[in-house]
Amino acid sequence: MTAIAAIQQRNPALDGLRGLAILWVVAFHARALFGASLGSGLGSAQPGSAAALAESGLLGVQLFFVLSGFLLALPWLRHAAGNGPRPGLGGYFRRRARRLLPPLYLHLALLFGLVLPLLPGGLALLASQLGLLNLAAHGLLLHFLHPGSASSFGLNMALWSLSIEAQFYLLLPWLVPWFTGRRAWPALAAALGLTLAWRLWAPALLAPWLITNIPPELLIYFDPVSGRAIPYPPPLLGLFVERQLPGECFAFACGMAAASLAARLEANDRRAPIWRPAGRLLLDHLALALLLGWALALSRLPLMVLITDPGWRLLGQPALLVSLGLVVLAAHLQQGPSAARPAGGAASSSALGRLLGNGALAALGLISYSLFLWHEPVLRLARAIHEAAGSISGAAAGALLSGLVAALMVALLSYLLTERRWGRRHIPTG
Repeated sequence: MTAIAAIQQRNPALDGLRGLAILWVVAFHARALFGASLGSGLGSAQPGSAAALAESGLLGVQLFFVLSGFLLALPWLRHAAGNGPRPGLGGYFRRRARRLLPPLYLHLALLFGLVLPLLPGGLALLASQLGLLNLAAHGLLLHFLHPGSASSFGLNMALWSLSIEAQFYLLLPWLVPWFTGRRAWPALAAALGLTLAWRLWAPALLAPWLITNIPPELLIYFDPVSGRAIPYPPPLLGLFVERQLPGECFAFACGMAAASLAARLEANDRRAPIWRPAGRLLLDHLALALLLGWALALSRLPLMVLITDPGWRLLGQPALLVSLGLVVLAAHLQQGPSAARPAGGAASSSALGRLLGNGALAALGLISYSLFLWHEPVLRLARAIHEAAGSISGAAAGALLSGLVAALMVALLSYLLTERRWGRRHIPTG
């Protein structure tokens, strides 16, 4: 089997990383929605506890961004390294559309076409100018470019990141040349500079402009707790500006830089230098240490530090993203002709490969996109049922468990109906 053929099989370690990312995101929303009912509201977790680690789950989206940068850039960078065919532009966009749109459109049809009309004032909201803006913006994946559609009617706040992903998909073919060979490192530095500059100055410059130029009836934030439409709070408007693609581009760039290094390693793999197995073993141990070290560190950082602290946003988070890029690279190298494997087996024998490639994480990774779409609305429904039934001792934990099981079932159904049918006709690239 050739190097490329071996690598193009499903990689359990990368599936496991997807599973870890979605587990992190789901843990955050479960904590946000049920923490108060379980006796400890969001932001009040004991440092070092599992609840505190769950509160860092808003960073799980960053891991998805790094994975996207890596997996989508890799075929183009393989070609640049002389180790693969040139991806066709039309085929690339068709694969992205098949992967992203069918599950999303099913989700939006049910959420906005069935759930929202059943809520008080839902039909009137849909027929309003704000409602039509939301429908059009979500259908075109432009919803996070306008404050009035950024909060998705308060029904699924997680959808913001899909708009960022879609913008990256459109730009990727023209970004890849900047990450070929040694050009990847200046490009990575430029992306870091853009991200830091955007986060430092864009909110202060653009938030007042938005307040001045967007009609008040469209400058609306849907509060996910109360469900009410309120004037956009200025701090959240600044966060809306900060999270635009320029403020997130370093995450994608870390993945692309890791893909550039992976493509060069694959191109040289046929010569199999004697140091390569030792180098990969060192990278495995480093990646495992980074995963465990960051888990420990994040469990001790208060939520407000992750959201508001300038030192974290300008220094800590970029360091985390570089670490995640190394972890993605190490996970990718679990599959390949010189990866460490037990005799006669397909699974990696390294500690990192065993951790990320275990069946539960890999299965979560397989349905991670559908679970990302559905977990928050299903958990919100579970909480609403719990609150309607009244506060009963121990009922909150049962409601949370029921919501998690239901979210998994709905995600699996969505995967079977849409992703497996439309998005898996080719070897997955993201």
